[in-house]
Amino acid sequence: MTTTLINVLAFYLGWFACILGAGRGYPFIGPLVVTILLGVHFSLTPDVTREVSLILLVGVLGSSLDTVLMLSGVYSFPGHSLSWLCPLWITALWLNFATTFNTSLSWLRRRYTLAAVLGAVAGPLSYYAGARLGALRLNLDSTLTLLILAAIWGVLLPGLLRLAVFVPQRRAG
Repeated sequence: MTTTLINVLAFYLGWFACILGAGRGYPFIGPLVVTILLGVHFSLTPDVTREVSLILLVGVLGSSLDTVLMLSGVYSFPGHSLSWLCPLWITALWLNFATTFNTSLSWLRRRYTLAAVLGAVAGPLSYYAGARLGALRLNLDSTLTLLILAAIWGVLLPGLLRLAVFVPQRRAG
C-alpha cells in the first residue's frame, strides 16, 4: 500500500512539474523532476530490468504518438523549437505515466473495458488540463480534439496495461 501511495503522489508531482514547467516557460523542470522520481521508483521496484524495459518502451510509443498528433495539427506546443519531434517534457510525462502500470494502475489489469472507459475520459482531460495551464495548444475545435483523444485513449490505456503484462520478466538463476 505504501508503494502505491508513493507512486500516485510521484505521478502527480511529475505531471504537474512537466505541465506547469512547460506552461511557464521552463520545460526542463519536468524532465529533471521525473528523472529524480524515476530513481525513487526504481529503488522501490523488485525487478528493475523489467521496469526499465517497460518504461522505455512506453516512452518511445507515447512520444511517437504525441509527435504524430502534433504533426497532424491536433495540438502544438508553444515555444517548442523542434518542429518534427514532441518536446522532451512530453517524453518525461510518458516515462512518468509508465511507472503506474505495475503499481497504482495494476488493479486495472484484465479489466480492459473499465480501462478503456477510464482512458477515454482521463486521457483527454489530461490534455485539456495541460492546454488550460499553457503547456500545449489545442489547434482544432476543443470538442473535436477531445473526441479524437478519447478514441485514442480508449484503446491506448488497455493496450498499455496489456503490454505491461508481456514485458519479459527477469529469469531466475
